[in-house]
Amino acid sequence: MKKIINYIPLLSLMIVLLFSCEEVLEVELDDEIRTTEAITDIISLRSAVTGLYDVLQSGSYYGGEFILAQALTGGIADATGFQESYAQLDNAIVPTSSTYLESNWVDVYATVNASNLILDKIVELDLEDPESEGAALFFRALGTFDALRQFGQFTDTSSDFGVPISTYFLDSETALTVERSSVAASYDQIISDLNDAIDLLGFDDNKLLVSRGTAEALLARVYLYQGDYMMAEQLATDVINNNDYELNTDYNDIYDEEQSLEAIFELQFLATDGNNLTSLLSASPPEVSANFSDFFDVMDADNDPRSFRYFDDGRIVFVDKYGTSNTDLEGNAILLKLSEMYLIRAEARARLTPEDLTNALEDLNVVRTRSLSSQPIEAIDVPDFDSFVDVLLEERSRELAFEGHRWFDIVRLGQAESILGIASFRTVYPIPQREITISNGSIVQNPGY
Repeated sequence: MKKIINYIPLLSLMIVLLFSCEEVLEVELDDEIRTTEAITDIISLRSAVTGLYDVLQSGSYYGGEFILAQALTGGIADATGFQESYAQLDNAIVPTSSTYLESNWVDVYATVNASNLILDKIVELDLEDPESEGAALFFRALGTFDALRQFGQFTDTSSDFGVPISTYFLDSETALTVERSSVAASYDQIISDLNDAIDLLGFDDNKLLVSRGTAEALLARVYLYQGDYMMAEQLATDVINNNDYELNTDYNDIYDEEQSLEAIFELQFLATDGNNLTSLLSASPPEVSANFSDFFDVMDADNDPRSFRYFDDGRIVFVDKYGTSNTDLEGNAILLKLSEMYLIRAEARARLTPEDLTNALEDLNVVRTRSLSSQPIEAIDVPDFDSFVDVLLEERSRELAFEGHRWFDIVRLGQAESILGIASFRTVYPIPQREITISNGSIVQNPGY
């Protein structure tokens, strides 16, 4: 694999020092000073933007646990190792002391705060670099969105329990004052950032860098979660019609070929900054494996090519999406891909015209028949919207498994309580108690915890 930029930027190192060992709200003043002085011109600005990709590579974010958490809590994965935090996620009963939640909270807000620093410096130094500004806006939106869909009541736009929103760089003092925003305000900021990013960014067929198509794809997902189905359909259509993207003939090509036709945005890993997912999924026994009875078995029985990314050794089901050995460190994380856009548009169309699912089924079958050409979903199989949801969840499970979607899918489609047998308040993760304590009550806990 080829590294995007073959040096480690100063700001990236500063960000790691600033956020990896201390809580977001307990940074050292010296680190703040060095970090805020790291951007002085266009060259250091662009290095800082490269550092944002490095933040996402964290083992608690897209380089590992964020991906696994959604599969575990979503019921398609099993905790087969010894880490207590994975067992808690597997049971979908996550305590406020969860080490995963504590680490991921730091990661998502490190992404937001580092993006804010870049955006502040663009204004302060009067720098003109639309691509860097657009990328920073994209990453700020992504971090905020990942915070909202984990720690906020993201399915209820009338809820006051959104997430803390910041649009400027926070030091150790100002960070203590940021309270939770409403869900509606959280979505408004995310959507505003993505629309601004779209205006600034150009189209690019390099799938390892943020582009206008990347921002449009994430915005389609955000609109779907928010419940603006008309806009979700429109943005998904824009991406589907983009000539930079095309469904691969074989589902598995996207994992075997870097920057395949179908990829919209891949987070690149090299051996030097390896993807932690392989060590968690491919060791023997792995910390996390695919669930046999509720996920792998039915897919395998269909001889679905999507089951070929898993290996059943008779005891556990290994996940091979990122490599087949714990020494395979270069598997990219697929953050956005074209098949998701078809599934987003299918759902949006079904929501808009639940009495006529023709167009929704057409989109869903584009994805399904790519893998199961002789088994399309027929209209008789989905006589109403509820039955369509069942089929959609199954297709999204097979198509997007172990890529960070399952938990959010069953929550927003109202299936988490029935599938997992959990209380309704547990469909939102708790805010880490550590963060509430540090904030001196500025941040309040989710109801029920």
